[in-house]
Amino acid sequence: MQRGQTGQRGVSLDHVWLFAGVAFIALRVLLTPIQPHDFWWHMATGRVIVATGTIPTVDGFSYTQAGQPFYNQSWLAQVGMYLLFSVGGAPLIIFVQALLLAFAYGLLLRLAIRQSGRLRLSVGVLLLGTLPASFDNWLVRPQSYALVIFIIYLYLLTVWRDPHEPRRQQWLWPPLLLLPLLGIIWVNIHGSFVLGGALIGLIFVGEVLRRWIERRRARRERSTAPLRPPLVQLIIIGVLTGLSWLINPGGFQVLGYVGNLLSSSQVTQLVTEWAPPTTRELNGAIFFLFVMAGIVILAYAHTRPDPVDMLLAGAFLWLALGAGRNNIWFVAVVTPLLARQLAAWRDAETPVRRVYQGLPMVNAMLVGLISLLLVLALPWVKPWLDLPPEVGSLLAPETPVDAVAFLRQDSQRPERLFHDMGYGSYLIWAAPKQKVWADPRIELYPLEQWLDYQRLVAGTKVDQLIEAYQIDGLLLSNEQQAALVAWAEEQPAWELRFRDEVSSYFVHRR
Repeated sequence: MQRGQTGQRGVSLDHVWLFAGVAFIALRVLLTPIQPHDFWWHMATGRVIVATGTIPTVDGFSYTQAGQPFYNQSWLAQVGMYLLFSVGGAPLIIFVQALLLAFAYGLLLRLAIRQSGRLRLSVGVLLLGTLPASFDNWLVRPQSYALVIFIIYLYLLTVWRDPHEPRRQQWLWPPLLLLPLLGIIWVNIHGSFVLGGALIGLIFVGEVLRRWIERRRARRERSTAPLRPPLVQLIIIGVLTGLSWLINPGGFQVLGYVGNLLSSSQVTQLVTEWAPPTTRELNGAIFFLFVMAGIVILAYAHTRPDPVDMLLAGAFLWLALGAGRNNIWFVAVVTPLLARQLAAWRDAETPVRRVYQGLPMVNAMLVGLISLLLVLALPWVKPWLDLPPEVGSLLAPETPVDAVAFLRQDSQRPERLFHDMGYGSYLIWAAPKQKVWADPRIELYPLEQWLDYQRLVAGTKVDQLIEAYQIDGLLLSNEQQAALVAWAEEQPAWELRFRDEVSSYFVHRR
């Protein structure tokens, strides 16, 4: 029996802690509106795939790069998102997102409890450390679906290397076969599929080093080394997982796609989430606080951390320090490790005490209260409540819904529209006949075009660039593109056709 658990009948306080741990993950997702950047172009691509029965291989959404080759790796996630939206709209998309992340972090919580033996401590680590350090990456996009598979990989591989489970000694532990099967899905939904191979490879290297050290220590102390599962199991699964990556429409091309994406100057130089984290931003500050707290926990724990866990933590920390979007993988990897080391702060010989479990009736009321919060946050209920737009809306307030609706009906609708980058994603979905200047498929557009985008947004060389791209319409963010909005207002040749709190829409007078 794990510490903190009892055989009490009814709803115990431990049950409340467990439910709260998973429920507050789901609650945070339910309160996050759909952001316009990545979501809509994925949806539009899914629509094209379902309608045509083929995966696009060239760009058909923009007029600046029309016909240029584009490798669409996330096709399976796009189809799934589009089908969900077709059935239940944005509410169903958000609801499924909450279910998936609640499952993923519930599994991570189970792993932390298994590693530490402390239920309430593990819930505390999840809610006070893992949640704030991760939720910025919980946007509705293929990466979120890949995160679920990543945590399943982490869970199964961690359980596999537990030396206290004798059934791991058979020729092949059947649950490991899930890894290559999930690899087939992963390789078709997100480029992070290579992280599954990284987990397998790092654990293999760590286990080889650990066993070599244990054998040397056993010979020196004339003792017996711990019995661990055969490494051949990991070799077999690693090979099968690598082969599973080839089950995709492009075959080996998918590996080239990942390499090109990571080396793309457009991505590495211009995309904020691909930049290293910095304390000048809130998310970066939270990340570094999480890292510093982890260092303190590891330094003052009464037992040495597992060397394989430390190898994983070091490798994924290096990944997270290189790009802010990678912190989600690092935080998931170290959560069970931190729970285990925090549990070791207490003397390992401290006897197990009966932990107070509260009154079943009161505990049930607490579960009911948390459940009520979840019901009120459901996307079918939330819009009816008087909540701030940042959490009350299903779509992020910066989504140009009204402006694009006006543009679609405008008799003077431009042919070569310039717009906010995020607007490009929504335009692809909501106004498919309106070709875009650019959109969040950063790697598709050349670096010089993105530099021109920055110049236009800053109000630099506007006349020259307008002429070079033959732009005859502007759909601008009032907040992000204020300089260009001000420029257009001063030009007699440009007519303001629509404005609300979010956007301004101008058309060149013909």
